[in-house]
Amino acid sequence: VRIALDDILYIEGLKDYVKIHLKSTNKPVVARMSLKSLEDELPASQFIRIHKSFIVSKHFITSVKKNSVFINDVELPVGENYKDSVNEITGRNL
Repeated sequence: VRIALDDILYIEGLKDYVKIHLKSTNKPVVARMSLKSLEDELPASQFIRIHKSFIVSKHFITSVKKNSVFINDVELPVGENYKDSVNEITGRNL
């Protein structure tokens, strides 16, 4: 399945699978690959790793609060190891 980068809201890692949540549909795409290998293929200018289990599109971040990033109504956790990179792109101090 081909997926446009602009259609990806966020990606969730599930052991040996990734669940890609899209803007165009409520049904996520599930693929058998590691989150790390997918992260290496995505452009760093568009995507950021915020947690060991989540990569988000920088363009769709609607707000940042405490230890969370919001994409529309979905709240995603920010891991301790990723706070600095989230602070850098959002200009906020988590």
